[in-house]
Formats: sequence, structure tokens, C-alpha cells
Amino acid sequence: MKKEDLLLVERCKQGDQVAYGQLVRKYQNSVYNLCRKMVRNPEEARDLAQESFVKTFASLDRYNPVYAFSSWLFKITSNLCIDHIRKQRMKLLSIHEPVEGEEGPILRELADPGQTPDQVSEGAELREAIRAAIDQLPYHYRVILILRHQEQLSYEEIAHSLAIPLGTVKARIHRAREGLKNQLAAYAP
Repeated sequence: MKKEDLLLVERCKQGDQVAYGQLVRKYQNSVYNLCRKMVRNPEEARDLAQESFVKTFASLDRYNPVYAFSSWLFKITSNLCIDHIRKQRMKLLSIHEPVEGEEGPILRELADPGQTPDQVSEGAELREAIRAAIDQLPYHYRVILILRHQEQLSYEEIAHSLAIPLGTVKARIHRAREGLKNQLAAYAP
């Protein structure tokens, strides 16, 4: 796969639009999913994914073929998302709070015929607790967890992606997990 990507990158450097399209199609879902998980907004994630590809292809001359293209692409994407989060100072929204509509507040409803209302409520509380705990982590821990557990990258791929030593990746994953464990210890459904 790395060899195929290298050939496509070389063709892109020569202005081959077909190769550009192939790389975009190959990685668009992964890039969008990474953006979506980091910014938690589908529209912003689409914009950031598009910006990530634009930035990536504009700087292909700086790509080091020693590393996987996907790692380099994920590094650019995660850095864009971190910059976006810092600029926006994202506000957390509770699923329990109403959404303001044109005709006044609208309550959010979670429908699941297979679960009791108590199970739905407990599940929502747990998801919200986990999401809030992850969002409270420093950016470098949040990115590490997303790349490892949601994008399922190996430690080595994360190290290349973020341009940090392998030992730092392992330490940050450990510290991020400990931070989540400590924050969630108080949670009792």
C-alpha cells in the first residue's frame, strides 16, 4: 500500500489530477472521521477534511517518502483540527439541554425501542461522561487517543503522524488512559 501511495504522490507532483482523485477517494473517509471525532461537528469536519487535502497536496514537495503517506496526511489533519479547536474554543453541548428552534426550545429525544428509558438515560449519561472526559484532556492526549482507539493506528504510525518518539506515544497513551480512568472513577450509573 505504501508503494502504491508513493507512485500516486509522484504522479500528483507532476500534476496528474487522476492520481490526486485516487488519493482523495482512498483517504477521504478516514480523514473526515478523524476530523469529525476531533471537532464533533459534521459541517466543520467536512470543511476541515477538504482543507486538509488542499494543504496536503499544496505541500507535497515537503513529503518525506520514508514515512507512510497516510501518517503524513493524518498529521496535517490532526494539526488543522487542533488549530481549529483552539480558534473556536468549542462549547460543549449537553444532549439533555433543549435546542433553540424558530418556534422556541425543542427537546432532544433519543428513541430506541429495544431499551427501556432508564437504559437509554444511563447509556446517554455514560457516553456524555466519556465524551466530556475526553474533551477535558489536553489536546496532545486527546489526539493520541483518537488516533489509537478510533482510527486504530499503531503506535509507530502515531509516532510518524505526530512526529514524536515512540516512547512519547506510549507514555501519552498511558497518561491519557489514566486521566480518563480518574475522571470516570466518580461516574456510577
